[in-house]
Amino acid sequence: MSDALPRHFAGREVLQKLLTKSGTLADVDDIAGAFKQAVADNVPVSVVIQALWEDEPRFAKPAEAKELFSNLLGLYDLIAEGGTLDLAAARKPRLKLTKAALPSPWKDEPDEPWIEAAWKYFEDHPKERQKLQHTFENKQDALVSWLDAEGLSDEGFGTAQALCSDVFALLKLGGVDVIVFDERVKQKDPKGPAAIMTWVDDALFEASNDEEAPLKEAEVTTVRALVLQVVSQWWKAHGKG
Repeated sequence: MSDALPRHFAGREVLQKLLTKSGTLADVDDIAGAFKQAVADNVPVSVVIQALWEDEPRFAKPAEAKELFSNLLGLYDLIAEGGTLDLAAARKPRLKLTKAALPSPWKDEPDEPWIEAAWKYFEDHPKERQKLQHTFENKQDALVSWLDAEGLSDEGFGTAQALCSDVFALLKLGGVDVIVFDERVKQKDPKGPAAIMTWVDDALFEASNDEEAPLKEAEVTTVRALVLQVVSQWWKAHGKG
């Protein structure tokens, strides 16, 4: 973690939300206790932070990572200086969180409520999401090579690869036996599930407005067309489209 990273604790609620989204099961009180012990034992803060995740933390965008680590370092500074969290807030009963269940299979194609339920499932079961990411990386290397050869910027390539990986995960979660992408098969009239393409469009909009590394407006259409080719081939092989 860079020394130049801002160190600002924005409060229990903000930090807890960031921690949950990143995939750790630790809560703010647990971390505050660990920081207090680390200060007493002269253990570097980085050791405590690295132990918060069994695997790698997950972030929808770089800004989330910066905000999370900024808050963690700010909390550490507060503890190191002898401060405490709000005791009244600490005494509030903790809610028992129920993890999202695997969404039921769709009938004809996924709709927006199903996609929302799927992402809630992935958020609560990060290891399941990670397994699908690994499967994508292992079986769709030809797809990644094809995207890499399309002359995209770093942001464009990263966005296209991430979107294809995410759609792959959604389709696999829905029970689709996703084929290995073949760049030689061109879809003349590419089509995919409407809800998935709406989700792709929303993700592209967010990518184009990212504060750290925005996707150039000129590339949005190109990336969408490439992703649509991929989705269309997978969907058609599933007997749709």
